[in-house]
Amino acid sequence: MAFPKIIYGSPQSTLTFARPPRKVPAYVMEAVRHDNVASSGVRESILERVDNFLDFEMEWVGMGEDVQAWHGFMAWALAGNSFSYYPDASQPNFTNYWLEDTNWNAAYKSPGQYTFKLKFRQVVS
Repeated sequence: MAFPKIIYGSPQSTLTFARPPRKVPAYVMEAVRHDNVASSGVRESILERVDNFLDFEMEWVGMGEDVQAWHGFMAWALAGNSFSYYPDASQPNFTNYWLEDTNWNAAYKSPGQYTFKLKFRQVVS
C-alpha cells in the first residue's frame, strides 16, 4: 500500500505521510446551483459551478517529527496557499488543492499520538 505525499511552499517542501489517511471517499462534489420552481410547476436551475473536495482523517499522527511536519504544512495551507497532493507518493499523478478548513487542531488521541480531519478544495485554473 502506497502512502500519499504533499508538496508545498517556496522553496518546495514535501510532507511524507507516515501513515495512510483514513475514510477517504472516492468523490466529494458540491454544486453551487440556484433552483426556482414557477407557479406552473416548471423548474429552472442555474448552475454556477461544481466544486471537488478531498476530505480524510489522520487518525494516528505521531509525536515528534510526524506532527512537526504536519505543523509546517498546515502553517502554509492555513495562509490560503495552494499545494499538490499525490495520492500515491511513488506515482507522478497529483491534484492541486487549497485547504478548505480555517483552523487546525491536532487533538490528543493517546499518549504520543494525535488525530485530525482535513478538507481540501480542488484548485480550478
